[in-house]
Amino acid sequence: MRRLQNYIIKLLGEFGEKLKQNIDTSTPKHFILNSNKNCPFLNDKKLCEIYINLGKDSLCKICAEHPRYYEWFDDVKEGGIGLCCEEACRIILSDTHPFSTCEIEIPYENAENYDIEIYNYIYTAREKIISYLGNTSLPFNSRIRDVLWYCYTIQQNIDSGLLDDEDIFPIKAYSQPDLQSVLEFLLTLETNSADWSLYLKDCISLYKNNAEKFDQFYDSHPEILQYLQNISIYFVWRYFLKSVFDEDVLSKIKLMVVSVAVLKSLYFCTWVKKQNLTIEDCIEITKKYSEEIEYSEENLYKLADASYKLDIFSTENLISLFL
Repeated sequence: MRRLQNYIIKLLGEFGEKLKQNIDTSTPKHFILNSNKNCPFLNDKKLCEIYINLGKDSLCKICAEHPRYYEWFDDVKEGGIGLCCEEACRIILSDTHPFSTCEIEIPYENAENYDIEIYNYIYTAREKIISYLGNTSLPFNSRIRDVLWYCYTIQQNIDSGLLDDEDIFPIKAYSQPDLQSVLEFLLTLETNSADWSLYLKDCISLYKNNAEKFDQFYDSHPEILQYLQNISIYFVWRYFLKSVFDEDVLSKIKLMVVSVAVLKSLYFCTWVKKQNLTIEDCIEITKKYSEEIEYSEENLYKLADASYKLDIFSTENLISLFL
């Protein structure tokens, strides 16, 4: 922000005046959001006017990094782009290539202490899970079910201290699904926007009255299953290895399963309401979900806690959501 202030002093003209009017110089210095709670420097194409007029070196730290995220391990720093940005969301949803990573050398940074044996075990498990989720020769619902059961099994191994090598194998769902209760639970969480609660309530009603069309819709829209596959891999990549710090893989994988189930239902409800569903719709829904869930530490904690305490988040019920 200091670099930007120096530009304000020197800059003349219309854009210089806009900078002066939309930056609060009190402590801490910050942009003044507009009436829609958006950055005042996003133009009608949602592009950054500061970047356009002054270049990338003028961006403040949060804007320069957004929507990137990072996690530090002993000799590795992992990162990626998050779903809370429209363009990042578009890239993640629409990618048709197999999931891959790239590596660069960076200076060493310290990480929290963890058990290296647990790290190796969870790291190997994550590779298996991502590969399995990307295996399009298997039905999508089967992949989600099988991965959840696999993680239930390796959580037992971690808890018992016996880090046995396990395989992911097909399982069936037996109980009746309770997706409506999962959606209703989201209404108990902290909200960033009142519109989110209203949207959820509308979707709960739409789902309740049109649930019989659910499977039919997804059978005829395979491209949306591709979006959901990519989202499932995103959640595994972003959160699963964090388990080395608390040795809790099950709540991390349940976060993925719940997120996919919820987004699957929200896409469906939007289609019911509009009788049409575009990738732009899916991007907007996914971005909003990410903002409400991923970017609230309180909500992430409540979901992790509920994954062990509430029946609707039991392994059996979550498996049943993917019949």
